[in-house]
Amino acid sequence: MTAGMSPDPRALLGQASALHRAGKLDEALAAYQTAARLAPRFLDAQRMLAFALLQAGRPKESARAAQKARDLAPRDPNGHVLVGAGLLLAGEPAKALPAFEEAARLAPGLLEAQFQAGNALAALGRHAAAVERFSRALEIDPRAPEPRMNRATAYARLGRDTEALADCEMLVAMQPWEPLHLVSKAGTLLGLGDMAGALAAAEAALAIAPDQADALHVAGQAKAALDDQTAAISYLGRAAALKGAERPEWRARFARVLRVNEQFEAALEQCDLAVAQAPRLVEALVERAEILRAMDRPKDALVDADRALALQPDATFAHLARAGVLSDLGRARDARTAVDRAVRAAPVEPRVLFVKALADLAIGDWAAGWANYEQREQILPPPFTPPSLTRWDGRSAVTDLIVLGEQGIGDVLQFGRLLPLLADRGLPVRLHVKPALAPLAALFDPRIPVITQMPADAPGTFWLPLASVPGLFAPNPAMWPQVPYLTAPADRVAKWSTLHDRPGLRIGINWQGNPSRLLDIGRSAPLSAFAPLAEIPGVTLVSLQHGPAGAQIGTVPFGERIVFFGDDLDADGIFLDRAGVMANLDLVISTDTSAAHLAGALGRPGIVALRAAPDWRWGDEGEESLYYPTLRLFRQTRAGDWDELFTRIAAEVRRRVEIASQ
Repeated sequence: MTAGMSPDPRALLGQASALHRAGKLDEALAAYQTAARLAPRFLDAQRMLAFALLQAGRPKESARAAQKARDLAPRDPNGHVLVGAGLLLAGEPAKALPAFEEAARLAPGLLEAQFQAGNALAALGRHAAAVERFSRALEIDPRAPEPRMNRATAYARLGRDTEALADCEMLVAMQPWEPLHLVSKAGTLLGLGDMAGALAAAEAALAIAPDQADALHVAGQAKAALDDQTAAISYLGRAAALKGAERPEWRARFARVLRVNEQFEAALEQCDLAVAQAPRLVEALVERAEILRAMDRPKDALVDADRALALQPDATFAHLARAGVLSDLGRARDARTAVDRAVRAAPVEPRVLFVKALADLAIGDWAAGWANYEQREQILPPPFTPPSLTRWDGRSAVTDLIVLGEQGIGDVLQFGRLLPLLADRGLPVRLHVKPALAPLAALFDPRIPVITQMPADAPGTFWLPLASVPGLFAPNPAMWPQVPYLTAPADRVAKWSTLHDRPGLRIGINWQGNPSRLLDIGRSAPLSAFAPLAEIPGVTLVSLQHGPAGAQIGTVPFGERIVFFGDDLDADGIFLDRAGVMANLDLVISTDTSAAHLAGALGRPGIVALRAAPDWRWGDEGEESLYYPTLRLFRQTRAGDWDELFTRIAAEVRRRVEIASQ
């Protein structure tokens, strides 16, 4: 080139293209920009500059360059597509859409125009219209993977999971080596509730790409739903730790699994990281509220629940979290208001309906309560694992009906009362429970055999969850068999008859139920709260406590006054010995534990010490138990104040001692 002469734009364009192909994008960009500046009407220079800027992640500049190229050739549909691509990547789908529409008008058969129009519509939340455009693109080329991938996503956004799955299946068939197709399939199956299928697809993706973040995340969610919590923590932890994949919503979901597994400190750490990344992420705030609640920090939990609702007033699970915290604080009426708001926000959400059922049952709305109590199977993790039998609808003819003992021991004791109603109807019933509970469960009704293993599926064999019996046959507890409906085994009554040698009023005490901090929030009292009972002359305290909480006897000043039978109690079957012990006592005093249900089922006189807003089965108010007429209910007047409650209980015990001594 002669000195003083301007560079040749075409030569510069050739140099820029060579640099571009060599991966030297910055140098190529400089050459493209020079060529475009020297020859503003040089179409190829403007177009290549737009492409390079798009590739360099500078979409706004790309859009400006593409507009110049489009103005030079307004009837070229590709120029309009390039303008739209820059605007779309710049976060302006509303401006991008007309460019794609014009390209499609100029060339209806241009796949890229239809495809990108679909992308712009999806970005605008117009998923039904996006599906239509992706479908047009697929009519042009049925084997184009990108439109099918994005159509599957749009279908999923519309809740059309079956159609989304069909697209995912085709993508996997077309490109089985591509892990993203398997991830899409896994996510769709997750939405359909097919956890085993979702896990299989996610693990197939991980076999191809072991660090594929989305596959790890879906696999973790599926494992959690399948109640393999150890594997769920492993998968979700790996996903959260991947560099470049630190998504706050993933951290919140990882935190939830950690919370369910009672790893509260680790769960709180994940939520704190999520909130630090995204202070307005409602999902993280709600999860942190649940964690703080489990950590017995209700006031802090309420702050997070309220923050979530300030950001999103119709946030369903924020209302539920708030309801739980308000119950912990003894504000039952406010908690019910929060539940009602959750129902208005999500009237068909299973977890919402289940919580509403508990509130309805607490006030005696039996029809609504038992109907929505059936939602318990849909919550995660579920309270029981359905067997591979056909669930009974209450009407079909049966030759073998397996009633599944479910949830906790207290639930089996409460609802086992209804088993005679099935036998009375001539139904061929067998009760399935865990082996340790089988000896006690055999006492419900001699007509009902107890099994510990599920039978094989066969014609006429059905199953039914035990707590579904009320909704089918006896919604009003006034219709239930009378108390007592259990009798302590005679040999156990005789075994513990030496308790009659103890002086004074013999009182069995139980202070700790299920030790899970998720299930036991505010329900159990420390043994030290029972101190006023130990000060009453003429009283013998007998421990009914089972498990690690029995060690508290060695930590209280009155421990030597408590009769403790050791860990061998009930060694051959849950509650067999304790039923015999109760038969030899004058009174049972328990917090909200299965021991209280046992005393009620045996018809033994008892006192139940309840938190300010207790579990649904104790009702919202009053001293009488609807389910167990021999039990008297004492409720906290201030949430968490066991001392005042046991002062009142002690006064009642003194009164009974005085009566007994007369």
